[in-house]
Amino acid sequence: MFQTNSNRDRLDYGKVLIPPDGYVLEKAVGTTYSLNLEALTAISIVLGLQEETDSEILHNPISMLNALQKVSGKLLIFCEAGQIKHINHPSTLMLLLEKMVIQVALSKKKGMLGFPAFHPKTWLMQYRNTDGKRLYRFAVLSRNLTFDRSWDICFCMNGTETGQQTEKTEPLVHFLEFLTDQISGDIRNARQKRLFLRTLKSEVRTVSFSTDSKEFGDDFDILPLGIGANAWDMKKDPLFCTNRGKPSYCFHDLVVFSPFLSGSIIEEWNRQEHNRYHQGKSDTKRTLITRRSELEKLTKDQVSNFKIYVLKNDVVDGEELISDAGDNKQRQDIHAKIYLKRIYAHTDLYLGSMNATSAAVGANVEMMIRLGCQSRYLYGDSILKELFCGPADAPTNPFEEVEVRQATATEQVDETKEMEQFVKAFCRKRQKAEVTANGERYDVTVICELPELGNLKAEIAPLRRSVYQELSGKTEFRGMELLQLSEFYQIRVSNGENSIERIVMISTVGIPDGRENAIVGSIVKDRESFAEYVAFVLGDSYLMSALEAQLQGESGEQSTEVQRMPALYEKMLRTASDEPEKLKEIEYLLKMVQDRKVIPDEFRELYETFRTTLRLR
Repeated sequence: MFQTNSNRDRLDYGKVLIPPDGYVLEKAVGTTYSLNLEALTAISIVLGLQEETDSEILHNPISMLNALQKVSGKLLIFCEAGQIKHINHPSTLMLLLEKMVIQVALSKKKGMLGFPAFHPKTWLMQYRNTDGKRLYRFAVLSRNLTFDRSWDICFCMNGTETGQQTEKTEPLVHFLEFLTDQISGDIRNARQKRLFLRTLKSEVRTVSFSTDSKEFGDDFDILPLGIGANAWDMKKDPLFCTNRGKPSYCFHDLVVFSPFLSGSIIEEWNRQEHNRYHQGKSDTKRTLITRRSELEKLTKDQVSNFKIYVLKNDVVDGEELISDAGDNKQRQDIHAKIYLKRIYAHTDLYLGSMNATSAAVGANVEMMIRLGCQSRYLYGDSILKELFCGPADAPTNPFEEVEVRQATATEQVDETKEMEQFVKAFCRKRQKAEVTANGERYDVTVICELPELGNLKAEIAPLRRSVYQELSGKTEFRGMELLQLSEFYQIRVSNGENSIERIVMISTVGIPDGRENAIVGSIVKDRESFAEYVAFVLGDSYLMSALEAQLQGESGEQSTEVQRMPALYEKMLRTASDEPEKLKEIEYLLKMVQDRKVIPDEFRELYETFRTTLRLR
C-alpha cells in the first residue's frame, strides 16, 4: 500500500482517471491548488481519448484538438486564484481551456493575516457505457495538477447508483454545492456551469461508493474542510483527540507524514497528557516525517516525544546526480499528507490535501478521506516499514532520522511571500477587460483595482502576447491578433531581486464569436490536415491512427486528395454501420471550418446524408 520502492504501490495519474473498459466520460469535476495548463491538456487526452498521459498523441495537434473537443462541456477544473503556472510558449489550443477553468478566491477570515487557500485535490468522474449504465469514481489526492515530481498519495473508489440517498455521500454533495457557489455571474457561461454541477450533485446523492478493500470495507468518511456550515471541523475530529468537541482516547500509535508544519499543531500531538489513560505508562509511539526545511519551524520541546525523519539529500537531489537525466531535472521531496492513529485494535488512516498546519486545519478549503480498519491490517510500525522499505536503519531506507536541536523556532524567510500575497490580493480585487475591433486587429483594455504595491513592480500581458506592460488601473494592449485574445493573462511581480510569474483569469467581454473557428482553423488548415482529423476520429484505434499519420509523414509519402478522400468515405460507411456516434465528432469540425478549400462540398453533402439517415442530432 505504501511501499515507496514498489511498482505495485505506485500510481500513474492518468490511470486514476481513465474511463473503465466499455465506458466513456460523461462528466468530470477536478479541484487543485496549483494548475499547469499543459498538464490539463494531458488530462484531456486521458478523459477524452482514453490514452495515457505520456502518449505520443500529446504531441499531435490534430489528436489534441479532438481530445479537447470531446471533453468540452464535460469537464470543470477549480483552482486557487493566482496559482496557474506560467507557460513559456502557450499553443493556440490552450485557449480552449478557458471553458474548463474556474478560479477560486476565498475571502480573508477574521483574525487572519493572509488569505485562506483553496487547497483540495480531488476528482469526481461520471462514466457511461453503451447500455446507459453509469459508474462513478471519486479520487482524493495530495497532488496538484502540475508536473511536479514530489512524492504524493492518492486514494480512489468507485460507486454505482442505488436509487436511494446515501449518507456517506452527503459530504460530497455539500462540496459540490460549495463549488457551485464559486461560479460568479461574470464567469462565461456561468448559468450552464452551475446547471452542470447541480445536475451532477443531484445524481451523486444516490451513489453508493465502496473502497473495494477487505481491510477498510465501508469504514470510510469523506471530510471536506473549510466549505462553510457543512464543513468538517477537523479540530474536533478524533485525530486531534476529541470526539466532536468532547475529550476522547488519543492514540497508541501516531504517524504524521506532512511536508509543511505549524509548531502549534505538532505540539498538540506531542503533549504528555495523551498518555494519561495508560495509567502512568508512556508507551505511545509518535513519528513525524516531514521536509528538512520545516525543522526550523519547530522547537525541541514541541517534538520531544517524536521520532523525526526526512528524505535523504541524495533522494531529494537525485536527478541532479544522474548525468543522463536530461535538461528537465527537478528536485523532489515529500508532498503526501498521511496521518495514522491507532487506539488498541483499531486504526484510522487519513489521506488527502491537509498539511499539519494551522491554516490547513482551521482556515483552508481542504479534502480528506478517513479510512478505518483493524490494527492487524495496519498500524504504526507496519506503515513505517513500508515507507522505509524495511527497518529504519536499513541502507535502502530513503529517509533518515534527524533531531531538532535549537531551543526556539525561527521564522523562515520566504523571498517570494510578499509577491505571492500581491497576486492573491490582485485576484480578489474587481477587474474586467474589454475587446474592441481596430480594423482587422483588436485592442484590449484591462481595468482593475490595484492592491498596495509598496516596493513591488507589477506587469501584465495577454497569454499569447508576451509583451509586458506596467499594471495600472487601466492597461491597454493595441493591435492584437484574433488568436492573441484570451481570458488568460500573465502577471509578473518583482521586488528588484526576485520575480514570480503567474497566469490569472480576467473576465473579458467582446471576444469575437469566431475565435474558436480560428483556433480550429489554425490546426485544420488544409485538406491534408482535415483528412488526418477525420481518419483519426474514424480509425480503429486513436493511437494507431495518430502513429499511422506520423509514420506516413516521416516516410515522405504524400497521399493526394484523390487517393485519400475515397478511403475516408469508405471508413465513414463502415462507421455509420458500426459506430454511428463517432460521426457526431466530425460535425464539430464542419461547423468550425467553413473554408471550401479545406473541407470540400462533396464531403459536407455526404455527411449530411449520413446525419439525416441516422437521425443524428
